[in-house]
Amino acid sequence: LYTPRYEEIFALFSPNEVEGKQPWFLKGFFKESDGALRQVPVLPERVSFVDDPINLVYDSRLPIRANVDHILGDEQNYERIPEDVRNLGESTVRRLFIGAVKEAEDRAAANYTLAVPQWYNGQIQLLLPIALSGDTPDLALAIHREDGYYSARTCLSIDMAYNNARLIVRPEASWITS
Repeated sequence: LYTPRYEEIFALFSPNEVEGKQPWFLKGFFKESDGALRQVPVLPERVSFVDDPINLVYDSRLPIRANVDHILGDEQNYERIPEDVRNLGESTVRRLFIGAVKEAEDRAAANYTLAVPQWYNGQIQLLLPIALSGDTPDLALAIHREDGYYSARTCLSIDMAYNNARLIVRPEASWITS
């Protein structure tokens, strides 16, 4: 957390002296320069989600291998597809989805900032916008870097994608924030 002037904000906890209660209690949130933090000689470092920043940027040289059978065959994934698209029938949805993945790949190759990083299961994934029923994205395709390609095994709703992405940093890509 930061103040509007980008000074770090820290949560300060103190030992709880009440017997039988939780061992710590929150004293409050304080900016780095606040006197309340004088008693803390070394403030914690900012959390780092990646060892290699290359994982935060889409690499257009790597192809995307989407597991279409799993994405469209999994009930949770399929329910995330807009109902009007699902009503078109399974084969039409499959064709629309394959085309939308190709379009997302092409768009991200032209503008790598479309790929928004998220933290999931101990690894960085990138989210790409998937538009099935027009120009506005309906889903976010989660891809992660493998050896020589990106693997895609799931799609998220736009709300889910925003919630996951904001764990790393407030997403700036317009498709995920609108």
